Order: sequence, then structure tokens, then C-alpha cells
Amino acid sequence: MRKGKAALLILAVFLGLAGCGNGEAREVSSISIGKDGAIAHKIVGGFEQSYYEEGELTKLAEDRVAEYCADYGDESVKLESVEEKNGNVTIRLQYATDRDYSSFNHRELYVGPLTEAEVQGYPLEGVAFVSADGKPMEIGYMEEQDQKKIVIIATKPSEELLVNTYGKVLYINQSADSSLDVSFSGKNGVLISYPEGDDTDESALSYIVFE
Repeated sequence: MRKGKAALLILAVFLGLAGCGNGEAREVSSISIGKDGAIAHKIVGGFEQSYYEEGELTKLAEDRVAEYCADYGDESVKLESVEEKNGNVTIRLQYATDRDYSSFNHRELYVGPLTEAEVQGYPLEGVAFVSADGKPMEIGYMEEQDQKKIVIIATKPSEELLVNTYGKVLYINQSADSSLDVSFSGKNGVLISYPEGDDTDESALSYIVFE
């Protein structure tokens, strides 16, 4: 196999381009926020088997993780598994922190106390939030802010991502960009969908407040 195609494949997978193949039920890439700060990442993609040889994608993933860990520490990222079946690929990784997720994927992610978000450079005053029952909420009116956490994560057009938190999701943002859909998914989940076909390649931030 030509290394150029392999490199493009692994880049596409690590950027989280979700998809499905062969008419099977579509899966969605996801991240799960651990109470200890760790991030579990499941990446799913649909690719034609002819683009890569059996096992080569696993080797590329291992090399990418080893390269990152050489710079940031052995425990910063762990490759849990790579599964290939009928052109569908599922990769599972574990990151020590939100910063490792951001650095490894070149994607913005902040997980932490709601009261610390602005200190980290995320102004929240202009963000319009909504509760699970559809009630609007502004940051200034949220009670007991010191007991709440927030996830701030970037996605790009054509991406879909399920975010699972360790606590109940209280509020999500009403995006100013009508093409970005952020919706509740059960008690602890939020589904972010940024449809294909947008004219821009700019990433958009989603905001999730949980307890």
C-alpha cells in the first residue's frame, strides 16, 4: 500500500470524521468525560477496505500515539483498540486530560469548573443557554455556579459527536450558527451535529453545563 494513502486515512480517522459503511446502522464518534479528568474517545469511520492492508491502520495508530507520548509522557494517550470490519473502523483511545485530547487531535476542548472557564479564555456572557425543558438561561442567572462544570468543545463541518458527561447535563448552548445542532441525548449526553455542505471549514464551539 502507498504510505500517502495510509497517512491520509489515519489523519481522517483521528480528526473524527464519523461515518458508516455497507448499509449497517450508523455509529457516531463520542467522547466520555471521566470524573478523574480522563477522556475516553471512540472514533468511528467508514472506509473502503481496498485503501489499506489488514493491520496497517493499527500500526499507523500505534506510531501516532507513540510519537505523541514521546513528547508529552507515556501516560498522556493510550491506544485501547483498533477494529476493522467490512470497511468500518473503530478506534478507542484514552487521554489523561482534556489538554491531551486537544493537543493530540488539534481540537479545542476544555473541561473544568464553570467559574474557571472565563479565566481560561472562554467568555460566557454572550452564550445563550437552554435547559432540557427548553427554558432559556444566561450565565449570570445560573445558581450555585461553583458547583457546576462545563465542557467546551470544537467541531468542524461534516462532523457528528456524542459527548457523555459523568454528571447530569443541565444546560447546552443555543448556537448562533444555525447549521450547528446541539441537542440533549439522555440524562448525561449531548449530541453535536455540524452538517455537511457548509461553505466554511471553521470550527464551532459547543458549551455543555453539567453537575
